[in-house]
Order: sequence, then structure tokens, then C-alpha cells
Amino acid sequence: MYVSVDLLEFIPSNRGKGLTLIYKGYTYGHMHSRTRWYCSKKTKGCQAKLSTTADGKLLQVIEGHHNHSPPTLYRTTDGKVIRV
Repeated sequence: MYVSVDLLEFIPSNRGKGLTLIYKGYTYGHMHSRTRWYCSKKTKGCQAKLSTTADGKLLQVIEGHHNHSPPTLYRTTDGKVIRV
């Protein structure tokens, strides 16, 4: 089981394009730049968003409330994180 922490973690997206951000156990995709991120469940109505600096540090949690539980994530022995 993946253990969430308050740190930002950037992993390759499942589709192989771009990055996925993990913050407090929730996953985020990037908007029009790599500094604005929206919850991966945006299409399901979740409004959570955050912004980062260009070098990947948390700048601001724009909307921190999620309307769902965090996804179940699993870290493999080689370090990859997959959504279960």
C-alpha cells in the first residue's frame, strides 16, 4: 500500500504522456502549464486544484476539498506507483 505524506511526488502518467502529481494521497494532472494542477477526478466534478513553482515546490493550494476519497495507490518493488 502507498503511504501518503505532505510532500509532492511527480510520477509518469499512466498514459505515458506528461506527469501525474501525488499530494496527500490524491493524484493531479497538469493544466496548461506544469505549475497549475487539477484533481484527476475533475471530470467527476472534483474542484481541487493547486499550483507549484517551476522547480516543483508547492506554491498554493487553490481549492483543497475533494468530493471523493483518495485513490488506492500501490508502490511496486522497483518504485513505480500504480493505481489499484
